Amino acid sequence: MSLTERITATLRPQLPLLMRRSVRIYLAPQQVVAAAVEGDRIAGVAVLPVANPAGHWEAPAAMLRALLERPADMLEANDAANAIMTAITDQAPLSVTLSGRWCQFVMVPWSDALLAEPAATRFLQMQLSAVYGDAARGWNIANDDAPYGQPRAACGIDAELLQALRMAVGKQGTIIEPVMGTASRMQTGMPAFAIVEQGKLTMATVTNGRIAALCSQPCGPAWQVELERAWQRWALRMPELDGITTAAVIDLTCQPSPQPALPPLFKLVDTPFGPAAALVPASMQEALCA
Repeated sequence: MSLTERITATLRPQLPLLMRRSVRIYLAPQQVVAAAVEGDRIAGVAVLPVANPAGHWEAPAAMLRALLERPADMLEANDAANAIMTAITDQAPLSVTLSGRWCQFVMVPWSDALLAEPAATRFLQMQLSAVYGDAARGWNIANDDAPYGQPRAACGIDAELLQALRMAVGKQGTIIEPVMGTASRMQTGMPAFAIVEQGKLTMATVTNGRIAALCSQPCGPAWQVELERAWQRWALRMPELDGITTAAVIDLTCQPSPQPALPPLFKLVDTPFGPAAALVPASMQEALCA
């Protein structure tokens, strides 16, 4: 069972029949991104800014709930919004990707405690608590199924956040997953990726479709410059990174891209919600053109 399947397991009895049309949501502290998908094509994307300086999850979750209940009131009248409204109204399958700001990851060393419950949960709780403190005691914790004896990725998410999302998406929800899970399934063909969000940079390597190593840190607006430095610092601790010649970059900042070009190692790819430029709110685009 994958990390995503473990987090969304309670939604399984409610899954609707698969349809070609679906809705993808990116839930972040300062915005909610909604994308209507037709097959593998993004049919429309909308970015709803959230006034949320403290970065708590309650305001974006409320925005998502309002979007699903009253899409016509929440979206501007245009072709992209119409595609999203139609998909929501038709109750197309919906997936929610959570910002890394609310998903705490660690690479967990192998232990025989992982073979059975309740020892597995206690072991994972101990590993996350060692890094993040007592806050981990209130988290929903899941891990992926790496091969026997191998380290595996473990993720902690506030249990109240997950419950609020499950109630918001109801029968329409099919997947709730951390952004790392979404990124690791993108099939970029590259052995590593970097996710850039407002305030956070996360880098990871992938082996056989699973997260093999990861590193995260705070990040400012000039992330192109910081990305190369962060990778170099990580490579000092992980010499095996020297064998990686290309890494995908997923820009989820929802901000205008700064001017410096990416170093040759990094290749900007489209996000699961559309090109990075399409995720910049219309109000911000208008301000740049003024």
